[in-house]
Amino acid sequence: MSVFVDLMVEAASWVVIAANATDASGKWSRDQAAVGGNIVRLSKLLHAVLDQTCQRRGEIAFIMSRLTFETIVNIRFLIREFNPDLIRSYIRYSLRHERRLHERIMANISDRGDVRLPIEERMLKSIDRSFAASGITLAEIDLQDRKPWGGKNIREKCEVLDLDMAYLAMFGGGSHGVHGNWQELYGNHLEWDGADGFTPAVDWKYPRPQILSALSLYSIDAVEDFLNFLDGADDASKQLPELADLRARILLTDRAHEKYLQTKQWPRI
Repeated sequence: MSVFVDLMVEAASWVVIAANATDASGKWSRDQAAVGGNIVRLSKLLHAVLDQTCQRRGEIAFIMSRLTFETIVNIRFLIREFNPDLIRSYIRYSLRHERRLHERIMANISDRGDVRLPIEERMLKSIDRSFAASGITLAEIDLQDRKPWGGKNIREKCEVLDLDMAYLAMFGGGSHGVHGNWQELYGNHLEWDGADGFTPAVDWKYPRPQILSALSLYSIDAVEDFLNFLDGADDASKQLPELADLRARILLTDRAHEKYLQTKQWPRI
């Protein structure tokens, strides 16, 4: 676990470098920011996964890993399919909430005889700033449009990126932890007696290194995609030698760990 933590710290450091990469102006355009903002988010989520792992809180580390994986998918899909319409779709999808909130506030004000509360004034100004920064108007938000951004859900985005199996493990399985499904309770918060009885399992689960390995590899892919994206490289598979070396070390450690696990049996695995 110590080795996998060190490898993830190294991978996360590259994400931080990418998160600070801009052109000569030192800024991103709105469309670039939709991708770059996700890189910044990724750097913070990796920090959260590492934090919870080092505190030996496997349940929370796994929840954070699901959010981290989704961010990686968003980054790589936005880059793979990058065009102005996709970015507007991504932004409009997010602003549906602000449009609904704006309508509710305005309805409350109308019911009150056009009297505005101070908190409503602040909320409306905050919503206006969000739309101004986004380059989108309220009128552009269709609340009847139920489609996911980009016209594909997260599973379909994973298929485009050849991450089908990763989706099942990192997102599908991770959803148990995010939503508190029965499988998450059974696996982490309950002890089953093998018959019909359960007792509370209040101790934290020890984290698994496979999560760190997978997220480190996926993060490297996202960094390479993003740096090539900013560089305008036509070849999206262009690799940095340093990242190739890091990837090789992660895979080597992963294989060694898997070989070690083959000598173990449940529950000592």
